[in-house]
Amino acid sequence: MDFIKRRIVTYIVILLIVVNLDFFLPRLAPGNPAQLFVSNSLNSQLQTQLITARFGLNQPLYVQYYDFLRNIFLTWPPDFGISFQYYPNTVWSLFVSRIGWTALLIGASIALSVLIAYFMARRSALSLGGKSDTGFLYGSISFQTIPIYWVGMILLWVFGFELKWFPTFGNVNTEVSSSLDYWASALYHSVLPLVAMTLSVFGQNYLILRGSVQEVLKSDFVTSAKTRGLRDQVISSTYILRSSLLPLVSVLSFSIASLISRDVLVEAVFGYNGVGDLLVDGVVNHDYPVLEGTLFLLTLIIIVGGLIGDLILVRLDPRLRR
Repeated sequence: MDFIKRRIVTYIVILLIVVNLDFFLPRLAPGNPAQLFVSNSLNSQLQTQLITARFGLNQPLYVQYYDFLRNIFLTWPPDFGISFQYYPNTVWSLFVSRIGWTALLIGASIALSVLIAYFMARRSALSLGGKSDTGFLYGSISFQTIPIYWVGMILLWVFGFELKWFPTFGNVNTEVSSSLDYWASALYHSVLPLVAMTLSVFGQNYLILRGSVQEVLKSDFVTSAKTRGLRDQVISSTYILRSSLLPLVSVLSFSIASLISRDVLVEAVFGYNGVGDLLVDGVVNHDYPVLEGTLFLLTLIIIVGGLIGDLILVRLDPRLRR
């Protein structure tokens, strides 16, 4: 279990680095967040001072840092304070209300991309070098290299503005009257963001599965299975792909941060009200509590997801237990 111990130490170091960057980086940005909420009136200076004092921004930096560490490590749920922009809502309540939408988008895109890549890799395993394999290969490379925000904007322009098949903003219609209509509206609004995320993730998953399939095809147990007269369909589904899932699980566990960063871009393009959109709002409005809370909680999710992936890897590959 030395592998897991090393990974835990690595995650702790990453968490400590992120906590410090989380606090200091927003404060290096120019401008006073309180000025964003003050109108151009004769008392604007007084209003700025009052708002600055209300949110504790006039405290010495070391006092703010101490309160920040105390509130996130010694309280549960972590207390990141009240959002500047969404006052009087707390950061925790905002995060909890939006994390479900983000989890739905990321989880569904991973499931769909793995399922599509699975069947395409299975087809490629039976016809390496053929037309279908070549088409799948170039298609996956294209989706892997095109920036996800370009994919999102193209989908938005074609299917949202030109054809008007799907909505161009939000994640649900607020005028629905029943729970069934609510979920139908949520599904309808999530189609374009889900397609953009799936296309972006699919390329990576297919390339990994295709590469590992080629390695497995050269193994002795596949040759033995062929000599026993097993059909290609049985070999591809039972032997090849099962042995090829290990690299995919490994990459997915290490790419959670990449998935979240892509989700932030997708939510920003489509105006999808998830955690990514909340993070963008925090950056635009210099909302320190939202920035600190969102980045910290997303880091925890990345660490927990990576640790779960490590445990799955140890389960699938006994060599890592040494």
